[in-house]
Amino acid sequence: MSLRLSHTTWDALDPYAVAEFWRELMGWDVSEPDSYEPGSDECYLVTPHGYTVLFYKVPDAKRVKNRAHMDLAVEDGTRDEEVERALRIGAVMVDDRRGDLGWAVMADPEGNEFCILDI
Repeated sequence: MSLRLSHTTWDALDPYAVAEFWRELMGWDVSEPDSYEPGSDECYLVTPHGYTVLFYKVPDAKRVKNRAHMDLAVEDGTRDEEVERALRIGAVMVDDRRGDLGWAVMADPEGNEFCILDI
């Protein structure tokens, strides 16, 4: 027997708004355009490598720190440029560790943490 990862699901109060943040940040494409609209209960994005991320409507807001998060490596430009870009599109700085550990802990518009690394 074996398993394969189908997709990753992110709970969201507003799946479309959170998906739009990640689509702009990562440059991902919309996977199912017929259901990708404001007010949708589920919005699918797909990475350039074919991996699917689902943003799924839930009734309650995030309350505690994520147990898992994405670490993002810069492909073009610098870490600091990407941190500034993330802030411009709606991220917030949670813990700026660029000076000692080399990364910035940030959060998307619903508080889901992610890191932008200097590697």
